[in-house]
Amino acid sequence: MKMETWVALASLGLSVMFVALVISFYNFLIGPEGQGPDRVVDPAGLLIQQVSISAGPSIILAVFSFVMAKGTGNKQAGVFLIGAGIIMIAGMFFASTLVPLIKNEFVVGGVGIVPYPFMVAGAGMAGLGGYLASKKARATHLDDLR
Repeated sequence: MKMETWVALASLGLSVMFVALVISFYNFLIGPEGQGPDRVVDPAGLLIQQVSISAGPSIILAVFSFVMAKGTGNKQAGVFLIGAGIIMIAGMFFASTLVPLIKNEFVVGGVGIVPYPFMVAGAGMAGLGGYLASKKARATHLDDLR
């Protein structure tokens, strides 16, 4: 596999990690029986950590993979980016359904807002992947032109 394919695969893995982190964090904020957590938490701080550890790098790697492969085309990288986008959209949609279940005192910072921009980011990632997957492979070496 080419380097851009591996980078797209890393983007897919980070998207899965971000979705899992956000959903588990929202479930923690809902708490047992919908009462919220039994501990003192800083939801905004933890959410910033989750975004900077997984979502931000995932989007950056998706763009990096696209820039590396856009000239020659790489269907495999495109499929990985489409998968990353779909996972992020579906996961953030599910997370947005959990927000109303969280007590109002824990919906601070970006807790109620975070799913929506990352649904858009997931659509962008899927769009970049769709472009790569639909682009015909082009020869990269002069010897291949004969």
